[in-house]
Amino acid sequence: MKLYAQHGASDGKKTIQGLGKGYIDGVIFSPRDISSKKLRTQLDLIEESHPSADRFFDPQYYAGHNVSCDNPRFGRLESCEEYGKFFQQRRRRELEQGTSIIKEDIKSCLHFQSETKLTGLIGPNILISRSFDSIEAAIAKNFIRQTGPSAAELRTRIPVYATLAVSREALLDKKELLDFLTDITVLETPPHGFYVLIASRNFDARTDIYNADVIAGWMLINYTLHLNGFAVINGYSDVLLPFLGIAGATAGATGWWSNLRTFSLDRFMPAGGGRLPVQRYLSKTLLNRITFFELDQLRNAYPDVLNGLETDALYRPDMGSEPERAEEIYQTWESIQSLIRDLSAKDSKDGMKKCNQAIEAAITAYDNIESMIRLDPKSNRNHLQAISEGIRLFANLAEIGGATLDSR
Repeated sequence: MKLYAQHGASDGKKTIQGLGKGYIDGVIFSPRDISSKKLRTQLDLIEESHPSADRFFDPQYYAGHNVSCDNPRFGRLESCEEYGKFFQQRRRRELEQGTSIIKEDIKSCLHFQSETKLTGLIGPNILISRSFDSIEAAIAKNFIRQTGPSAAELRTRIPVYATLAVSREALLDKKELLDFLTDITVLETPPHGFYVLIASRNFDARTDIYNADVIAGWMLINYTLHLNGFAVINGYSDVLLPFLGIAGATAGATGWWSNLRTFSLDRFMPAGGGRLPVQRYLSKTLLNRITFFELDQLRNAYPDVLNGLETDALYRPDMGSEPERAEEIYQTWESIQSLIRDLSAKDSKDGMKKCNQAIEAAITAYDNIESMIRLDPKSNRNHLQAISEGIRLFANLAEIGGATLDSR
């Protein structure tokens, strides 16, 4: 399974250096944060310096349809003339009326991408914001149905991925989810794979994504699509990626800001201000991030909190374990790559066993740590029960060890 940089504002040299160090396998660019001219320059540079790196482009079409507020922050999506050929603020009525407008927008989007040095193309789609039994879901399904045929008309040899963007609320109804997955796995002209996004109400709402039903639903999407022969790229998947891997994920992505670790339409809302977040350390043992000053308190008292990886050196004891802000992402990428290797298995049953062992080890570590120091709320163990219960629910839904969800 591969790990990508989820591109956003303030990239600088993070992606290039992450590729150079082998911490990531590619990048998913954000048109909101990069002009088409700069995009082409970056793609040329990556192709030349890291020719085996995967290069993708999230059209972010969903922002034009699903974001309705005064002064949205569309950035380059709105100001770049080339993006304007596919980034349309379509009304629902337009998208309901038939396939012609949908096909037009898909073809414009894929055509733009095909003229760049991307290694895979991602089709546009809207976000299913409430329910799979809705007009939005019917429109989204139409986008998915038309992605394969539109790519075939372009005669591109590059793999094409349909976007499946879903709110965490929609995942709560498992029957509707299963019915939707059945429909999109029996396409007459299917895409190569899917680019999956699970939307939180905001990128700081930790319990939105760390919820057993949401995790189970996200894993089920990966399992069903994988079982039916599709590659699955999970945007903004962050620390959950190793767990999605046991369900069949092909790849996932995360970035350097909280809004690049959790997908939310808040990225496109008016800015609210605020301070820069405290730098954190992703501990494999805890399956979670802790603040650098918590790390500094624990590194001698409970050394198992350290990963023993190359990027530990960025958190120097003589500097109070505080890293350079721009380098925090390298520790995240290396740690998630290492977790992917640790939890990978030959099949889902073995993978779940490894994941449950990792969760039990994390619980033991928290028992020890919480007797020593009081942790920041974001550093605590609350995520562990959600992951554990999510894996159990997924196993029941997917009938692991019994019948499968193969609908082809």
